[in-house]
Amino acid sequence: MHKIKLVPASPFFNSCDLTVYDVTEGKEKKRCRITAEYAKVDVEAIKREGHDTFEKALIYYKEWIYAVVRHYIADDWEATEGYDEIMQIIADHIRKYYEEAQV
Repeated sequence: MHKIKLVPASPFFNSCDLTVYDVTEGKEKKRCRITAEYAKVDVEAIKREGHDTFEKALIYYKEWIYAVVRHYIADDWEATEGYDEIMQIIADHIRKYYEEAQV
């Protein structure tokens, strides 16, 4: 199992780039860069897929990040740092789309 460090770039209003580093052997090796998209159109699509609550959406994003990184490194992995930070960025940006639905 790989040890992975996720480093988010400065978030935009609709997305955030993540650089993925493999730190399994004690040194950082850049593996890939992915973009988490959370614009209103992205969140609406996630809602249509059944992730109609804020909590379900966060689970969706967490699983999506895991699956995309797993695809690029071709192995299971666990985060050593950065996962909580990117999930907080996503939560901060999508919360308003779920609060709008409750009004």
